[in-house]
Amino acid sequence: MGIRSRICTRTRVRLISHSLPRIVARGSVAAVLSFFVGAGVCQAQHPLDPAIEHRIDAMMSKLTLEQKIDLLGGVSTWYTHPEPSIGLQSIRLSDGPAGLRSGIPAIAYPAPIALAASWDPALAQEMGAALGRDARARGVDVLLGPGVDIARAPMAGRNFEYMGEDPWLASRIAVGYIEGVQSQGVSATAKHFALNDQEFNRHNSSSDADERTMREIDLPAFEAAVKEANVGAIMDSYNLVNGTHSTQNGWLNNTVAKQEWGFNGVIMSDWVSVYDGVAAVNNGLDLEMPFLHYLSPQVLQPAIADGRVSTATIDDHVRRILRLILRFNMNGRTPDDSVSLFSEADDQVALEVARESIVLLKNDRNILPLDPARTCTLAIIGPNASPAVMGGGGSAIVTTHKSVSILEGVADFIHAEKDEPNCAHTVLYDSGLPDRDEVFNATHFDHGLTQQVFTSRNFTGHSQQSTRSTLAEDRIVTTRSGSIRWTGQFTAPADGTYYALVHDGRPADRHAFYIDGQPLRDPAPVD
Repeated sequence: MGIRSRICTRTRVRLISHSLPRIVARGSVAAVLSFFVGAGVCQAQHPLDPAIEHRIDAMMSKLTLEQKIDLLGGVSTWYTHPEPSIGLQSIRLSDGPAGLRSGIPAIAYPAPIALAASWDPALAQEMGAALGRDARARGVDVLLGPGVDIARAPMAGRNFEYMGEDPWLASRIAVGYIEGVQSQGVSATAKHFALNDQEFNRHNSSSDADERTMREIDLPAFEAAVKEANVGAIMDSYNLVNGTHSTQNGWLNNTVAKQEWGFNGVIMSDWVSVYDGVAAVNNGLDLEMPFLHYLSPQVLQPAIADGRVSTATIDDHVRRILRLILRFNMNGRTPDDSVSLFSEADDQVALEVARESIVLLKNDRNILPLDPARTCTLAIIGPNASPAVMGGGGSAIVTTHKSVSILEGVADFIHAEKDEPNCAHTVLYDSGLPDRDEVFNATHFDHGLTQQVFTSRNFTGHSQQSTRSTLAEDRIVTTRSGSIRWTGQFTAPADGTYYALVHDGRPADRHAFYIDGQPLRDPAPVD
């Protein structure tokens, strides 16, 4: 019965293909039949609370049009706009999907891709509840997670924040995570809506897919977040979807999320991902973060005056923001002093997720689990083994109260066993590759490196010129309004294999290599 009540109509084709073998393996033909029957009974998001709607009516009646528009955006990186005339205070939002990034150290939980590898929705709910408690202890009202986009390309920069490449698995883990977070009175945020398949050139790239592909692969986890977990918020992505930015994509925001799924919460922008205020408000965006820029009174009031935006549209956006605040009792809430800023019990939840996420593919000679009694010398190799790496970076990074690196953890485990007469435990470590500064310092150019800094964007006009012996000699000058050219010549001191390492910081960065005067490759941007 639980399965039947949790399958949604639009996702049945994809879900059947993934779930059928698991059901048949248990020998239940009846279960398969009930799966088909149950696929058509999923309802929209949970019904509205009449008491909350009545309070919203009273608040809305006291607001001017300009005050309503002011509520459509943030006032700082993590806070929404307050409105004293109705007693409304700012609410606080915070990253992230694997631990709070609120300025106060917090527990770093395993990445969502690791959580999904546990195949355990109940454990996802435990981790979500722990994240919710961490949020309440820090006065955070809205957690900007989970990320539920489907991993479509292995080089995508935020795959670790998502829950894999299977929409059924991602849906089950996301529902557990969201229910856990929201059980603590904190709103979760399903992101990034939608098809956030890469980070390179993310403000300008378009993820293009036909409707069937989106409904069977890319949207089921979002749909489950809305219809099953009753998620409080959705965050639109930076990218375009089929040529239209997500923040102004009416098919995604209005037709699918709000109308078909019955989503009654808030659709917010990713930080600085609004590009047209009129298009955004007309196509379903409720909240611009982190600042009110494109959805400002200066932009929207003239559009209302000339009929491009209706007051009913503005009212709907404001109602959704107020509904989110009242639903979770966020208004005027302070950090909950009854919740520990560091909980040993929740730290154990993080450990359990890490343990359950491990997938053992091969175990030659039964080397695992490690047996200190017969392991005398052990080598740990790899750049991430030490110091401890607490996340994949970006908005998912967490400053922690404590951390244990792989090297430290393994060494502690091995040395916990008393040395045998013929086995003195030894742990060796090597990063396995040189770090950046080692490479730069070891590379000496024939006549140094020449740096030219131009005020123009196309390497023309007057330039300031300087010379350095190596790239690591001091900080490299950067500019956003002009252009920089570095030129150097390297002569190999001996025959052998050499690698040219280049980092492109922005899409406009270009480079060219020549060997004995001949171009090695086309100087095109590299991701």
